[in-house]
Amino acid sequence: MAIPSIPVKLVRFTWKLSDVPADAARISKPFVMRPAGEPELEEALRVIRSSYELDPEWSGCAKHIGEFVLPQVERAFADEATCLFVQHGNRVIAASAYLPEPGEHGVHLVSGPCVLIEYRNRGIGAALLAGTLEALRARGLTEAVGQTRPNSPSAKYLFRKFGGQPAAAPPFHLASAETAVAA
Repeated sequence: MAIPSIPVKLVRFTWKLSDVPADAARISKPFVMRPAGEPELEEALRVIRSSYELDPEWSGCAKHIGEFVLPQVERAFADEATCLFVQHGNRVIAASAYLPEPGEHGVHLVSGPCVLIEYRNRGIGAALLAGTLEALRARGLTEAVGQTRPNSPSAKYLFRKFGGQPAAAPPFHLASAETAVAA
């Protein structure tokens, strides 16, 4: 039985992409980071959905995941795949979908670095975050925006890497996103 959805509070983080070290996306063997191909949308959705659903920090946030995150991941694959994968052998164990032009939501890191729970705490999320920020910088952006749950390990540790700063604006709420999508 699924846990009912709760109102989702999110905090936005911004990164000055010039502050991201050029070699920060280096990942240790046996892991390999690579761009996802356009036909790999289903694999990206599987990894991202599983990462969110098994993370206790996102418990009860099915509405946000289903109505905001996953549609934005699909959008990241619409014209060209803007997603990075981390593989362990043939298995995709992490994904990060991003939008160089985020639209009305203003979020570039639409999924954030999503690492399958059994592969966490190995530096994969940090390398994937750096790779995503580097990919945005390579497209000419000078700043990137992502969001996560306030007080989560992502907010306390991961999103602060590479100069990530919580936005001065009040926390983002799903209702704001739903209103923006409906408009």
